Amino acid sequence: MNQTITSRQNPLIVAAAALSDRKYREKEAAFLIEGKKLFEEAAASGVPITHVFATGAMLPFVRGKVREELIYPVADTVLDKISSEKSPEGVICRAGYIDKLHFFNKIYNDKEEDCGRRVFFVSSVRDPGNLGTLIRTAKAFGIDEIVTSADCADLYHTKTVRASMGALFRTRIVRAADFPSAVRAYRNGGYEIWASMLDPEALPLPAVPMKRNTAFIVGNEGHGLDPEVVEAAGRTVYIPMAEGSVESLNVSAAACVLLWHGFGAKG
Repeated sequence: MNQTITSRQNPLIVAAAALSDRKYREKEAAFLIEGKKLFEEAAASGVPITHVFATGAMLPFVRGKVREELIYPVADTVLDKISSEKSPEGVICRAGYIDKLHFFNKIYNDKEEDCGRRVFFVSSVRDPGNLGTLIRTAKAFGIDEIVTSADCADLYHTKTVRASMGALFRTRIVRAADFPSAVRAYRNGGYEIWASMLDPEALPLPAVPMKRNTAFIVGNEGHGLDPEVVEAAGRTVYIPMAEGSVESLNVSAAACVLLWHGFGAKG
């Protein structure tokens, strides 16, 4: 087993702490996974873990879940240098990106294509907590693939990873450099895509005929969807709410309603 790391200036610790910066994550094609549950999810999902930094109390928990040579015992003060949490649970992993970057900047484990897969679209969501929540919610409601625009929050930000609660490790995600063109491509492939927005011409959600190839798009927390994205979708939908209640829903809440409505579509 590796010797206990007691110095906060240890090169492995300095390199792990640097992964809090997106530019360094992209340079190293690596990111951090914090906490017991996410460590278990990552190990079980085949995420390419390269280092497991664990305090003495956590060593019995991590052993047997990854190869022994990947485990690095650390002092509590050393773990604090890596962690973004106020109260770290005692285990932090360094892992390689889930997949290499390809034409659409894809990250996913399962490469098998399925024309009947259920798809959800996310445009310009900038808050990593919101993005992680969207990924978790989409997984909960049976979505097979999430398509995001290139200006969405970083998928490997610690808040995205944490909010996804492991769903990031098991969900096919496509990051499209040209999001409107991607939406058009899916439409041409047979998907019926609905842009979620407040629009006089929009159809109320309960009236949308749900089929397996029905897909929704949610947009930015502040300004919603760009006109080009709406045009690419070709259909608009709104979520009915109590009159005079609130102007709009948080993007995560709106996505949850849309996904629940579509859950179990068989056609």
